Amino acid sequence: MDEKEFSEIIALISQQTGIIPRESHRAGIMNFIEKRKKEISLNGLPYSAYLRLNKGEMNILLNAATVNETYFFREESQFSLLKDKIFPEFRAKLGSKPLRIWSAASSSGEEIYSLYLLAQSLSIKTECVASDINTAVLEKCAKGEYTPNSVKSVDGAKFQHLLAKYQKTDKSVVFPEEICNQIERRQINLSFVAESFPRNVNLIFIRNVFIYFTVELRRQILKKIVDESLTDGGYLFVSMSELPALDSSVLPKNLEKVCDGKVFYFKKI
Repeated sequence: MDEKEFSEIIALISQQTGIIPRESHRAGIMNFIEKRKKEISLNGLPYSAYLRLNKGEMNILLNAATVNETYFFREESQFSLLKDKIFPEFRAKLGSKPLRIWSAASSSGEEIYSLYLLAQSLSIKTECVASDINTAVLEKCAKGEYTPNSVKSVDGAKFQHLLAKYQKTDKSVVFPEEICNQIERRQINLSFVAESFPRNVNLIFIRNVFIYFTVELRRQILKKIVDESLTDGGYLFVSMSELPALDSSVLPKNLEKVCDGKVFYFKKI
């Protein structure tokens, strides 16, 4: 595949997802395409033309292009803050009302299950939503079955006892149906601002996605989240590595950046 055609395909991916792939990401997409071309019959068409004619193939490519690494209790310090401060605060504030949680770029679901398990350990009733553009990872989330790679030896270790009752002898994790049914799953493309986002959410995790978006798209997504999804006094968490990309040029005026020890997060004021 020549560079011109590959650039056309990258442009299609960006148009559909808002993602601007980095060089390492582009290499992975190229490898997938070359492998995929050997698996299907293009009937003499360039792959870019085949994509435009086949919506199903476009979905397959988008799924491949939007898979991200995730694991249980990733960025442990954030979960420690939730356990020690934010979840108890919500428990006192909400009483018998459920805590509404949205994992807005959930990938295969380790993040939303981590949030659910932590809340349950503190006797907090929840309503949990996991969303992603990638249908394949949402299906994995629905099954609730994870390999040992979803549990890291260091990061998140403090909370891995919450997984113990669901772990097999090989350290894989399998959640029973009654746990899986506690997670509502939605396909949501964050870059389509016309999309319907969850409403009245108290806690939103949207990690490891903003670094792939343009400054303008970051601004639009954050505004929509604050205007339509996050409750007053609600919290928004991003990956710690994304914080430099979210400065005053993109933050809504009513979204305050807060530092608590070594953990940074955002609160709607």
